[in-house]
Amino acid sequence: MNRKSLFVLLGLVAAVSLTACGNNSSKVETGAATEAVTEAKAADTEAIEDSDTADEAGDEAADTEAGDEASADDETASDDAGDEAAADDADEAVLVDGDEEESESEQPLEPVTPSDYLVKDVDQYVKLGDLEGIEITKYTYEITDDMVQERIDYDLDTCSEEVEVDRAAAANDIVYLDLTSSVQGSDEEPYVESTYFNIGMEDYGPEFDEQLIGAKTGDHLEFSISFDSDIWIEEWADQTVDFTADITGVSELIVPEYNEEYLAEYTDYTTKDEYEEAIREALVSEYEEISYSDAIDALLEEAVARSEFSSYPQELYDSCKDELLSFYAAFAGTTDEDEIYELFGITEDDIREEIEASVNRRLLVSAICAENDLTMTQEEYFAYLEENAPYYEYESAADFENDYTRETLIWSLYESMAADLLYGSAEVTEEVYTDELYYEDDFSGEDLSEEGDIIEVELDADEDSGDEETDTEIAVIEE
Repeated sequence: MNRKSLFVLLGLVAAVSLTACGNNSSKVETGAATEAVTEAKAADTEAIEDSDTADEAGDEAADTEAGDEASADDETASDDAGDEAAADDADEAVLVDGDEEESESEQPLEPVTPSDYLVKDVDQYVKLGDLEGIEITKYTYEITDDMVQERIDYDLDTCSEEVEVDRAAAANDIVYLDLTSSVQGSDEEPYVESTYFNIGMEDYGPEFDEQLIGAKTGDHLEFSISFDSDIWIEEWADQTVDFTADITGVSELIVPEYNEEYLAEYTDYTTKDEYEEAIREALVSEYEEISYSDAIDALLEEAVARSEFSSYPQELYDSCKDELLSFYAAFAGTTDEDEIYELFGITEDDIREEIEASVNRRLLVSAICAENDLTMTQEEYFAYLEENAPYYEYESAADFENDYTRETLIWSLYESMAADLLYGSAEVTEEVYTDELYYEDDFSGEDLSEEGDIIEVELDADEDSGDEETDTEIAVIEE
């Protein structure tokens, strides 16, 4: 299973649009809309949705930023950590009144020797295979007018205003409700939640949305729906579910009209042509990053497959385990392992398999760095933090490091160095990503209801990419 790391995923959901609708007086420059990948697939950003087309696979990525080649990954090679253009653009987006002075309260970075994080005496644990001339496919993406329009629509939605209404719910309205659901014939206790649904998003399918149309605040609804096997909630697959819903509120989304007034209020552009060209350039940058990220991910996977692993230091295993469980805990809201296993439908063996894959990746990186004398100094690491903290909207490098953790960042940067080295000698074949490849990759006979994939955020064209339906599941859980 191809797993994106916490670093990349958090980078994905940190997307910044070409507009700045949270504060109408603040206008974001084009460069701030570019960052590295994903997953994703994540809906609420609700920017990232399932699709049957490669364009919408692109839409998922478009709702993330791909300009910062500093995005890193425990299990996927990072893009170049020294993307000065993205960092400069981000600086412009987050500075207030041109004030570039560091905050007096900024905490100093603790001294570090980055090489201490690499595995010592790594040749005891791994024997590198022949890593020269690895053959990989680098998928490229064509930016279409539809993709530009989808980004415009997303920006407009981001700037929309939610207004409570005293009328029956209609299409595109948001309905708030206290919902109870129970599977007919099940011994499980009914599930109770206070939640909301955007009519038309079909989170629980089209029939569920239809039940909400016409409902008013204070209404009590009772209905049942028979779901097919493709429902993303596994317990509901091929089952009839009884629902009771007490409507607590109905809101209308007022979406601004796409015109010159919108551009003047929310962007730094005066004409639609300028704005759309800026979006197109941002998408080109994003997909170039996705293309490279996917290629080096495949490259490292092949490098692992060509090498022999005999054992590993226990402290490396423990470190990878802690990091992985922290990743799950961020979504689960608990650090209890049994609860995590139950929530994500995984087992201890599944976790062990993921940990060992991460361990082997780090052993490989350590061995490549040792063999090729790849080093990183404290100054280089600190420079990376300083350049990229503003890009991720952190006030200081220390805050940036604290959130992502020093260990994750350093490993990501070393992985990027190792991947860049392998890429230099790889046999790279470029291929345009198409609808056919999308279906071949994501629906190639795999069990689409496989448990344990629900935290995948797949934006790539990897040949072993996670199944599409479990990706959808995490989108709903995240939100």
